[in-house]
Amino acid sequence: MNRVPTNIPRIESIISFYNEALAMLKPLRISMQQCLPFLPVLAALLFALLGGALLFNTGVYSGLIAAIINTGFDELRAQLLAALLLTVVAALIGAAAGSMVEAAGVTTSWKRRLPGAILGTGLVFYFSYLTGFIQLQMQPTRDPGGNLEPLIGNALLHTSLLMLALALLSAFMGASIGSALGDILLNPPVKLVKFAWQRIHPARVRTSPLSVRKEILEQPPSVARAVRGMVADWLGAATLVVILLFVLTGGASDLLIFSPDVGLHQPPAIKHIVGLPAHGTIVADSLVSPALKGQKKPFLVYLPPSYATPQGQTKRYPVLYLLHGSPGSDKDWFSGGKADQSADTLIAQGKIPELIMILPDGNSRSGRPGEWGNSFDQQENIETYVASDLVKYVDAKYRTIAQPADRGIGGNSMGGFGAINIAIHHPDVFGFAISLGGYFRAEGGIWGNNPAYMRANSPIDVLPTDKAAWRLQMYIGAATKDQPYYTYAKQFVAELDRLLLPYQFDVQSGYHSWKIWQTQIYNALLWLHRGK
Repeated sequence: MNRVPTNIPRIESIISFYNEALAMLKPLRISMQQCLPFLPVLAALLFALLGGALLFNTGVYSGLIAAIINTGFDELRAQLLAALLLTVVAALIGAAAGSMVEAAGVTTSWKRRLPGAILGTGLVFYFSYLTGFIQLQMQPTRDPGGNLEPLIGNALLHTSLLMLALALLSAFMGASIGSALGDILLNPPVKLVKFAWQRIHPARVRTSPLSVRKEILEQPPSVARAVRGMVADWLGAATLVVILLFVLTGGASDLLIFSPDVGLHQPPAIKHIVGLPAHGTIVADSLVSPALKGQKKPFLVYLPPSYATPQGQTKRYPVLYLLHGSPGSDKDWFSGGKADQSADTLIAQGKIPELIMILPDGNSRSGRPGEWGNSFDQQENIETYVASDLVKYVDAKYRTIAQPADRGIGGNSMGGFGAINIAIHHPDVFGFAISLGGYFRAEGGIWGNNPAYMRANSPIDVLPTDKAAWRLQMYIGAATKDQPYYTYAKQFVAELDRLLLPYQFDVQSGYHSWKIWQTQIYNALLWLHRGK
């Protein structure tokens, strides 16, 4: 009689257990298969984080800041610009790494690299730069007179979001470049290595009576895949457009033109004179200039607190004309220089008398720096526009004290040059001249490269022989780390010493920046009163 094997139940139980195990692992295998297309995203994210961390926490960041400062930027703007540049590089590294993963055969869609690279560099920018900037702005801030300027919380939030949007746009540019470079430079050698490996180690197909013959991961229909891809593309494009519009309309240019902290603090709380408004009024005006061949030129006007009050109706006020630098516009001395805020504070404290301030636009039609001068070809006579057309218009329309002893002109950088140059040529119009971070020899293309005409528009060359200009009161402002302008200022002051002419020399520790000019215009307003 044949014997029945006693181990059949045991074999059946093993087979049953194995099938149950396969059934339990099937969802996991599907999940792993579904995760494979996201490996380029993870690779881009990790490499962007790693590359950004290395760039920001080594000497690269500080070295880049120093290099940018040497081109004329102050420290705050240089830090922001350096952070944005390193964001581009970190995103480039992340996207290039993602392209290598794709080349290994995981997926073939270059769009999978960008989200990881952008997210990674956004995180790096936030933790390496933005948190430090926020902490700095939350520290007590004071104006040049030592008065506390309260922080505007909503403004800080807006600026922070604006910086983050700039970083994401920078990351998008870096990731796009990194993807292109990865496809061109990195993918071919990776694919070659992959091909060689497959030739040496061909894939083996293993069969088993217990193996699952069916494909675990079923491909979705091509139409559904196309729709999902289209929706993802639209969402990505819409997000990019929203970020771009926010940057364009949110005042991002002011962060680099003026300073990242522009507009973040309120004017100091000062006890104002009883019966007067707390602040002066800023109005926009314009005139058609004969000197500029009928061109209509805009300008801004600061009217002091009492100007529109009953007690101010019979008053007349001294005038200060403030010229912007290059590039610049008529709003600069209010947006970047806080000239209106300084005037409000000093007037309220009774430290200076009320005054009118005029901020003209000195941009030429050609788009080149106008230097606030009359061009050699006489096609752009900006100096004549300011000294003649604008002064006559202002004196006729506003209640000014129309005499040189009560009329000053000042400016920063190119405006500092223009203020001294115009005042020296017109001492019968202006009695005071203020040059902050300026230069004193003509430069630029408007002079026609004519040596004699350039000397005639170089204050350091004109002043020694122009005795009519010796009655000018001059205020020269400079910063110790602002080269070559600090050297130019010292040379001009040495010439004033040689001629025994009076002046005020205001030297601050810092760079070619609005932070310095805010302090110096505050001091210059006090000097104007003392000069009177």
